[in-house]
Amino acid sequence: MSSTTARTASDRTGELAHLHARRIRDRIAALYTETVAEELDTNPFGPHTDRTTRVLRYLRSLPITGKDILLARGADGPWAIGRIVIGAPGNLLIEGESFDDYVAAARAVLRRRHAQFVSND
Repeated sequence: MSSTTARTASDRTGELAHLHARRIRDRIAALYTETVAEELDTNPFGPHTDRTTRVLRYLRSLPITGKDILLARGADGPWAIGRIVIGAPGNLLIEGESFDDYVAAARAVLRRRHAQFVSND
């Protein structure tokens, strides 16, 4: 008789979920080329190519914790970048940098998300 513990169905389900998530991330990493990054930088609000749309859909589906987001400090700007951090006051850390241009602020968020995606490889 073996002294090892048998795997359960929930163990296998977790393994498969992890494998599936890794395969999707690998596919998105292959799509997330400099061309896609340049397209987002040029036109952060679209319309986008199919490749860029797939990358954006993936980035938007990631867990909210750790995401950089845009915050309006007034009715029509300026805008700031915040990062969602559970446990911080209001669950949000606000960066000191401020943007008068909404498009420039959106570009900054997309650049940060790209850098974060690349660094997690």
